[in-house]
Amino acid sequence: MDTDFFWRAEMAFRRGWPAEQENELGGWVARRSGGLIRRVNSLNQMPGCPALDEALLDQAEAHYARFSQPAIVRLVSFVDNASRDAPSRRGYKINGRTTALRAGLVSARLEPEEAIIVSERPEPTWLGAHARISERDPVLFRSMLDLIKEPKLFACARIDGTVQSVGYGVIVDRLLVIESVATDAAHRGRGHARKVVQSLMNWAASQGVSESVLQVVSDNAPARALYRSLCFETELFDYFYMRQQES
Repeated sequence: MDTDFFWRAEMAFRRGWPAEQENELGGWVARRSGGLIRRVNSLNQMPGCPALDEALLDQAEAHYARFSQPAIVRLVSFVDNASRDAPSRRGYKINGRTTALRAGLVSARLEPEEAIIVSERPEPTWLGAHARISERDPVLFRSMLDLIKEPKLFACARIDGTVQSVGYGVIVDRLLVIESVATDAAHRGRGHARKVVQSLMNWAASQGVSESVLQVVSDNAPARALYRSLCFETELFDYFYMRQQES
């Protein structure tokens, strides 16, 4: 088990989707941005952190209570799962499982029959399409994108004059982190997302990057098939959330 690479990927994921605030709590980090996205509103493990105990969980609950949010703990599979014991005793429920994948980068020629548009900034058409397809809060999402300091590229597929598939990539610590790939429901299964992702991979390869990582919902079979077609065949680790229940 290459724990060093796992942590490298984990830290890259966090910089590819940064939180507005991060506070150190007993060797862990409490991330917060508001809204409903768990990855930026949860307590996260750090390299060398201790197991989560009752005292640290008290601190986390008090921290998030100040923002009228439940405490959410994000646990990675390559760290001792003793950290689930304290939240389990308090009735926290496991909420969702995601898998981190890895692939080597090989540039590929894109087929020319559709327009793949790339930009170093999130253009209004990209943002509008992302908001329509993903149904995420566009204000919070744009604020998050503005926090990314590393090189980034936004890609979209325009079909019949309308953007129907989007995604972005960030280069962090010599890794391409692929994020927020989404396709309009009426246009899925036609290869648009594959070309969006390939365009990001081509860009990173042109920058001298040789590897890419991404996260996918573990039981999302169509997405897993898409990423296998792009050589994301190495599973790094899983993670899941434990959420405080309302009393």
